[in-house]
Amino acid sequence: MAIKLLELSGSPFDRGSLHGREMASNIRSNVKTYQKRFLLGGATLEKIMKEAENWAERFRFHDQEYYEEMTGIASGSGVSIAEIGMLNARYELSYTLYTSEAAAANSIASHEPEGCTAFGAQPEFTSPGETIMGQNWDWLEGLLGNMCLLKVRSDDQPDYIILTQAGIVSGMIGLNEHGIGLCVNGLSSHGDGHELHHRPFHIRVRDIMRTDKLNDALKVILSTNRVCSTNWLLGQRGGEVLDIESSSNIAHVLYPKDGLITHGNHFINRTGIESEFERIAPCSLYRTPRLDRLIRQNSQKWNSEDFKTGLRDSFGHPKAICRYANPDDPSDARTVTVASVILNLDQLTMEVTDGPPDANDYIRHQL
Repeated sequence: MAIKLLELSGSPFDRGSLHGREMASNIRSNVKTYQKRFLLGGATLEKIMKEAENWAERFRFHDQEYYEEMTGIASGSGVSIAEIGMLNARYELSYTLYTSEAAAANSIASHEPEGCTAFGAQPEFTSPGETIMGQNWDWLEGLLGNMCLLKVRSDDQPDYIILTQAGIVSGMIGLNEHGIGLCVNGLSSHGDGHELHHRPFHIRVRDIMRTDKLNDALKVILSTNRVCSTNWLLGQRGGEVLDIESSSNIAHVLYPKDGLITHGNHFINRTGIESEFERIAPCSLYRTPRLDRLIRQNSQKWNSEDFKTGLRDSFGHPKAICRYANPDDPSDARTVTVASVILNLDQLTMEVTDGPPDANDYIRHQL
């Protein structure tokens, strides 16, 4: 199967309304998936929805246009604005929960958080001579079949295509018409969720998709502090790729080595950082270097098939680069590779699977 593609244009409310109508059942499913996950972490439904209401108001404060698109999704799908707020703030809500889980990593109540394994390659090291990025996006099994691609057209902003979860205005992995590409990985460190007034993650992703220069994309991440930790792998056609490891108030830059950079879910530069993610998900410690090695051993000039081979790797199954659900985990906390993505920043293409890449075909989309 292929992940559904939505072509969005017009006013923010119109874009959201179409999104809501086309993905209504998927949005309701995602609401239930996140509610169950948060309940598993010890929160009550009343607390979850109260925090979701608070976050919906924070979105309104930070970006009225983004909030209007959220209201359009709520109207089109028939769910509440609080539930749409919960989906769009799922990163902040999740990472507040995960910080407490990481602190109790020896407890049986601790369950593995959002993972991912990403790469970026510069053109002089790829066989087509182009800038290529990609990743496996590993998260809740309940999201399988409830993703969508948004191809957003605008007269006054760059066009872009992005992978998202039904009900979220922005997304996680995408590229725009200027060849700006983004992959993201979850990180966790001391201080996550302590300051909630900063610009939310999914708004920042949308902001990056609206830039035309790498300098401006970097400003989106670096100009203000953040609510929680994130790894941002950024590139632009013409050959530039770099990685930003960010905690709430510290950011470090990593650069490709001999044309390639890979990243998982732990901080590589730990200066000033108390990294916590690997206490829950130590598999990141081998996924990151393994993807690097798998890509490099294939050839001197890498192509998309070399990258796909690496992303299909099953070493450490089920906690592999290509992730499968661990039957020992509670069903509402099981994580899988929900989608695998390859971005060609020069051709402006996205190849994406609906589920783990060793069992599902990559479908190509042209911006």
